[in-house]
Amino acid sequence: MNSINSNPDHLAVFRWHLVHPSFILISLFVCINFLICGCQTEPKQSFQFCDNFNEPLDCTEPKTEKDIVSLDRKFFKKENPNYEDFGNFLYFTARETPGFRLVLPKPYNGMEKQVFRSNYIAYLKYGNSTERMEGNLFQNNVVVSFHYLGALLKEEFRHKGIEKSPFLLEALGPISLEYKVIVPGMDTITKQRTVELRWK
Repeated sequence: MNSINSNPDHLAVFRWHLVHPSFILISLFVCINFLICGCQTEPKQSFQFCDNFNEPLDCTEPKTEKDIVSLDRKFFKKENPNYEDFGNFLYFTARETPGFRLVLPKPYNGMEKQVFRSNYIAYLKYGNSTERMEGNLFQNNVVVSFHYLGALLKEEFRHKGIEKSPFLLEALGPISLEYKVIVPGMDTITKQRTVELRWK
C-alpha cells in the first residue's frame, strides 16, 4: 500500500509544501541559484593557439604549446635547396601560419573599434628575429592574428647567415616561437610554443 495514502498526516505535509509561501520562495531561490551557478559552463580559455579560422573567426585548426607539423615532401621540388628555398616553400606552398584566437572580456574592451584596432599589435619571435604578425581580424570580442612561418624563418636564416647554405630539415630542429600580444585595456600577453616540422 502506498505510504502517503496510508497516513493522512503525510498527505497534509505534502500539500503544505506545495502551497506554503515560504516553500515557494525557497524553491524560487534554489531554481534561480541553479540557473546562475549550475547551468553556466566554464568560460572558454581567452587565448588559444590556432593556425586557421573560418569567417566567424572560430578556430578550425587548433594547436597546442608543442606540435609536430607534417609537410608533404613531394611539393618541395627545388633541387639542392638552401634555407631560403625552404622558407619560400613554407610561405608560398605549405602556407604554414602560426596564429592564435583571443576572446576579449567585452567588445573591443569597451573602446571605439578604430581606437582598439589602431593600438592592437601582435608579434611573433623566432631566435633573434621578431616580426609583426601580418594577419589581424576583429569581431566585437574576438581577435585572431597569424603570421607566415616562412617569412619569419627566412629572416632568421639571414640573421644567422645560412640562407644560402644547403638545407636539411633534420638540422633545423624544433622551432621555438614566442607570441607577444599588446591588447588595449589588457596586460601584455606573452606565450611560448614549439613547432617541429617533419616530412611525411
